Amino acid sequence: KGHKPLTKKFLSVLAGAAKKAGIKPLHGHSIRIGSTLEYLLRNIPFDVVKVKGRWASDSFLVYLRRHAQILAPYMQAQPVIHEAFLRYTLPPVRH
Repeated sequence: KGHKPLTKKFLSVLAGAAKKAGIKPLHGHSIRIGSTLEYLLRNIPFDVVKVKGRWASDSFLVYLRRHAQILAPYMQAQPVIHEAFLRYTLPPVRH
């Protein structure tokens, strides 16, 4: 059986810890998006991030577009990654 880190039990424990600390709890989706950004900021290739995040579709790209401000310095420093980002996020050219 595969490892499932974002189980209901784990999220419940996390919510309890957040409540005890007096902060708003994180939700599973927020954790997945944050992890995706963290992987990319650590130079993990897009296709690997997609697999690690168990993204069945390219829906994670919507969130990357929304977080462009966070990703901008990273992409400017990594031209190859910037090119990959454009390839993944821009719609295909139709003739």
